[in-house]
Amino acid sequence: MPYFLSPKVLFGSGMLKRLGSEIEGKGNKAALITDKVISSTSSQVVDLIKTAGYEVKIWDGANQEPSVDLVVECSKFLLEFGPQIIVAFGGGSVIDAAKAAWVLYERPDMTGNELLAVNPRTKLNLRKKAKFIVIPTTAGTGSDVTWAIVLIDNTNHRKVGFANSEILPDISVLAPELTIGMPKTLTAGTGMDVLGHAIDGFTARQATDFSDGLCLQAMKMTFDWLPKACKDGNDLVARGKMQNAATIAGLGFGNSNTSLSHALGHAIGTVFNLPHGRAIGLALTYSIEFIASNPVIPNAPNPLERLGLAARFVGIEANSNEQAIIKLIKKIKDLQKEIGEPLSLQEAGVKKVQMEETLDTLAILAAKDVNMYSSPCECKDDNLKKLLMSIWQG
Repeated sequence: MPYFLSPKVLFGSGMLKRLGSEIEGKGNKAALITDKVISSTSSQVVDLIKTAGYEVKIWDGANQEPSVDLVVECSKFLLEFGPQIIVAFGGGSVIDAAKAAWVLYERPDMTGNELLAVNPRTKLNLRKKAKFIVIPTTAGTGSDVTWAIVLIDNTNHRKVGFANSEILPDISVLAPELTIGMPKTLTAGTGMDVLGHAIDGFTARQATDFSDGLCLQAMKMTFDWLPKACKDGNDLVARGKMQNAATIAGLGFGNSNTSLSHALGHAIGTVFNLPHGRAIGLALTYSIEFIASNPVIPNAPNPLERLGLAARFVGIEANSNEQAIIKLIKKIKDLQKEIGEPLSLQEAGVKKVQMEETLDTLAILAAKDVNMYSSPCECKDDNLKKLLMSIWQG
């Protein structure tokens, strides 16, 4: 991409207190979009917004896999209330739901199906009604700084990702104290999502000088800090580092793209109802092995060179790029073992008969996923099915 996009990012312990001064005098109604679990912890945020002079209403209907129907309902709430500030408070699913509902609030002429058809060239004319602020409570998706949305299309039983630069949030508030109490499994899964974002973003066909450094830094931070965050959920330093890593990775892949592991992860996550981060983690090492051993699409970054550089950046010593990549894959698998993440779909509980019965569907979903077009290597037909079976077998 020939330009770099980023919202204003407030980061560090206690930074939540800055929220009031950021929104003071910019309206009198604020909507907080969240889920029922996170809603119970929202009093501090609500009080800060009220102190800045706003009437606050909460919509807590978000869920783990937001659908088009769900965001249409959320947009109805926004249209009835009429806020000038919309705050997404929660994990990546909450943020995506809020983003999509915000678009429909600004554009009530659009239907849910038209929302799914949004692309980078669509003129949305947002911010006529409201500014959009994100306060993430997990450390993984990077959705607080990206201009993409992923929703479930219930009609066609698929995940749909779409992007438009106008969807970029105005402000991201990173308050690591909000991530204290994240369960270990959620910490581990979202952490693998960070690593997937960073590696995909660094090897994607659209990678640039501006995205490269962010992706490399996010990789290193994940290897350094994710085990500590999983070992001690009250370690505020580790929590803060992983929250920063998630946003740094978001800025990286948000200005390049995600790639093969996300095309595969979206497919297996949808079919087998796996959490997003876990699905991406399962696909990651196999996608690395694939792009490192198959012909490169013309004008795409060379995966051997890129992955070799990435391996050395995270401290791996090797005599060749091939050796470095083998060690990088081992390093990722060692990390997965340490934090309790499965290394294969079989280990994640998917039976062989389930895999065989859904293989054609998985291949169709992965082949059509928008992230497949960012892969530096073509992956389709029999090669795609073999790769999916490798993810199952381990």
